[in-house]
Amino acid sequence: MKCRAQFDKLRLVLLEDPDGVEKIIRSLVHLTKQHPGSGRIGTELAYFRKHRRRMRYATWRAACLPIGSGVVEAACKTLAAQRMKRSGMRWRHEGGQAILTFRGLIQSERFDGAWALVAATYKAEVTLFENVIALSDYRR
Repeated sequence: MKCRAQFDKLRLVLLEDPDGVEKIIRSLVHLTKQHPGSGRIGTELAYFRKHRRRMRYATWRAACLPIGSGVVEAACKTLAAQRMKRSGMRWRHEGGQAILTFRGLIQSERFDGAWALVAATYKAEVTLFENVIALSDYRR
């Protein structure tokens, strides 16, 4: 019970305090001194030290940014799985990436802007000769 209460307390510190990860590290250092034979605490301490720059949860929450993987997992499902894993489909890397790029642009409602960039990049002036007859006129 005591360990669970400590875990819940430190979890809230990590989520709500902008300096939470540093406080967690200090708490783990203190615990390693109290329990020198526990390798598990040292493992967790090493993890927090290595990943401290990724644990700015309070700052990200204040900016209304997601802190879990749910958003990414949902995007993978709607962006990739629904389009790429239909019955009988096979993709090479290049073709699959092209489909995912366009699907990502459409899903994020940025397709029109991206298409304008592509069109401006690859737009070329074409000069027709005067003696060219339109195919539709030729077939009559």
